[in-house]
Amino acid sequence: MGIEDNWKAFIEMTRVKAEAHRKVAQYWDRVHNFLNLSLIFLSAFTTISTLLPISQFVGSCLGGLATIISALNGSLNPSMRRQRQMEASRGFRALMLKMVRVETEREYEELWKEHNRELLGEPFLPSKFRVKTETEFSMSPEFTMVIAKKEAEFNELKSELGSDISIMNESVDIGPAKDDEDSQTGQSATKVESTPLLDKVTLGVRE
Repeated sequence: MGIEDNWKAFIEMTRVKAEAHRKVAQYWDRVHNFLNLSLIFLSAFTTISTLLPISQFVGSCLGGLATIISALNGSLNPSMRRQRQMEASRGFRALMLKMVRVETEREYEELWKEHNRELLGEPFLPSKFRVKTETEFSMSPEFTMVIAKKEAEFNELKSELGSDISIMNESVDIGPAKDDEDSQTGQSATKVESTPLLDKVTLGVRE
């Protein structure tokens, strides 16, 4: 049951991750297209403004605006960001499809290792593109067996310690009774010393 729950959680997590990175890639693709198209049109208008009999101020403004957009394009580098987000989306989607078709436990464990490596190399995901999922995990059967074994050993040790403590308490309670028995034995021994047989022996010796 634990493996089945974790299998479903894996499918849901990778699906959500792939969808989120795809949306971020689309966002950066729109930014990339907007900046490039703006730069193309501004460069064209700047060139045309130099050929027309208009004020040089217009050409200078268009050239300055084109320079700013070019600097923004180089600084943000939306093309590279889009590529990284697309690679992350494809990676998580591939993991999801592999887990759907998994057949052996070894493949299942290897896919979890790949998922962990993919998370370590995952690009930044803005908060507005994150999708909240209520994914619940459960322990694997192997780890459940380990915990059950540890708990059984602990309970056994606890019961042994409890029995030892009860024995110690009983020994402490028996102590005074033993002393009473010893005192009674001493009294009986004292009484034996004063028996009639001893008196006769004593009288015979005196006679």
